[in-house]
Parts: sequence; C-alpha cells; structure tokens
Amino acid sequence: MNKMKKFRRGVAALLGMMLVIGAVFAYVSPVKAKETSSGDWMAGVDDEMKLSELSIPGTHDTCTQYVSLGYIFQCQDTSVREQLENGYRYMDMRLVLGEKDDKEVLVMKHNFASCRMGKSPFSSKLYFEKVGEDVINFLEEHPTETVILCMKAENGDDSVKEIQKLLYAFIDKNPEKWYTKNEIPTMEEARGKIVLATRFEDELGVGEERSGLKFDWEDQGDKEVVDVPYGQSMINDNEKLWVQDRFNYDTRDKIEAIVDDMENCQASEDTFSVNFTSTTGSKAVGHPKKYATTINQYLKDYDWQKGTAYGIIVVDFASEDLARCIYETNTLRM
Repeated sequence: MNKMKKFRRGVAALLGMMLVIGAVFAYVSPVKAKETSSGDWMAGVDDEMKLSELSIPGTHDTCTQYVSLGYIFQCQDTSVREQLENGYRYMDMRLVLGEKDDKEVLVMKHNFASCRMGKSPFSSKLYFEKVGEDVINFLEEHPTETVILCMKAENGDDSVKEIQKLLYAFIDKNPEKWYTKNEIPTMEEARGKIVLATRFEDELGVGEERSGLKFDWEDQGDKEVVDVPYGQSMINDNEKLWVQDRFNYDTRDKIEAIVDDMENCQASEDTFSVNFTSTTGSKAVGHPKKYATTINQYLKDYDWQKGTAYGIIVVDFASEDLARCIYETNTLRM
C-alpha cells in the first residue's frame, strides 16, 4: 500500500510540474509570436496589400559606406546586406558607365565620388553586379520580403540607353527574381523579388512590362522654403507618385518638410509617397552625418501612428532601430 501511495504521489507531482511548464509556455508564446525580425518583417503583411499602402524604410545613396571624399559624400555607414537585415526595403541606386576587364559595366557613384569595396582609396570600385547579387542572395534567404531598387543615371553625360542595356543584361540572368512592370504590385506579386523602379526615360524602348515603376520627379534642390514642399508626378495613367526631396534645406526647415509630407501625403492603394530625410543643410559643402544625427533622432522621437501608411521614408545613416520605428506602423495593417 505504501508503495502505491508513493507511486500516486509521484504521478501527481509529475502532472503538477507539467501543468506549471505548460502555463509558462502558454504565457510566453504569445509574446514570441508578436516579435518581429527586421530581416523578415514583411512576412506578416497581407498578400493583397499594395506596396504603396505600407510604411517602408529606405536608404538614400545606399552604396556609400565606403565612398571617396566621405566627409561630403558618405550617406551610409553599413553595407547593402546589413541595411537589408536591418529592415530597409527601398534602396537608392546611383549608376554610371565604367569599365572592368575591358568590358563596359555599371559602377556605383554618388555625384562624382566612387563607391568602393573598402575603406582604402585604393580598394576596388563597387559595381552594380555585386550589389544586385547581394540583394538576390538576401531574398533567397528571406523569401517573404521584397526590395525596391530605384535606379538613377548619376552622370548626365552617360547614355541612358547603354545603362539600360547593362541593367537588363543583369536582370535577364535571373528574370524570375524581378518585378519589372510599371504598375504598383501587391505583396504577393512582389515577394522574393526585386521591384524595379527607374528615374530615367525608357530610351531603350523596353515598354511598360519591363521599364519598372516610373519614379521620376522634378528636381527639388531650390533652397527657397515653399509652402508645399512635395510634388506629384504620374507612375502610369492611373497611379501617382508624391515626392518630398528638399535636399538643400537647413535642418529645421527640412524636418518641417518631412513632417508635412508624413501628415499630408499619406500613401494609398494607387499612390506611392517617397519622403527623403536627407539634406545638405543649405550649404555648398554639407556634412551628411551631422544633419542625419539631428534628423534621425527627431524621427525616433516622432509620434508614429500604428496603422498609418507613411509610404517610403528614405534616410541617411540608417539604423535598425529607426527602421523598426517605420515598419512597425504597419502592425495594425497586417
């Protein structure tokens, strides 16, 4: 009888422990379910949502981690891969024609300053092919995500047609990895793909199925402070683009322009909003990091409203905590 009592007590104790462990896991698991990884934050976005309905962190002059004349031209201090892992899904590509091994290639630049692979001024130039491969590799590891690559011909003397030829030669190596229509995609259409956007005319004549989203807008480099700091252009006959890019404002006026855009140009199903936070501080020779430090802190402290579509917020010296401020506004829209 004593043995039977001990056995029953042992079973009861074991069951009690199991109930306690179960209660702990029941308490912890909902919290874990709500955690979001910056590398996979789009996983919870509904397939039917248009990209333009989201708040998307983006980087300005994406490839300038190692750039010549860094005091003036550096706008990022992390690599493309790090930016992607940190949650950034819009990237600003500045392309020029160059040569490598006696072949014409696309080189990454900011103005006339070359983007490079390392800190040394003698390190090799950064080529678009390397950047494109890094983005494709990221998407293969994170198939729930999408990345908008916005292409700009940085040298006005370059042939846009030649830039397009080289760009499409790269795209055609992995066409299944690209969304190239000039039509805002849904999340389902864009998952695991690079969404092509272009800031130049289709001189090659590839057509609406291949030319990418038309992200072209009038220059906003005037230092004069205007009442309406953003401008509108058309992506196609039915879809619009709003852009705030007052890159020569002083810091105070720039912050006002950023906030004006966030409060009055909220994105929607048929409208992309692109809000640049970068500025030269109204000086002929600016120091991007100085201005970004002030502006980024303002953005981190800003009263972001969950469930609001802020569109694409494009920042300098992009950090993971700033990206999280932006993409977590999508919480109630997932």
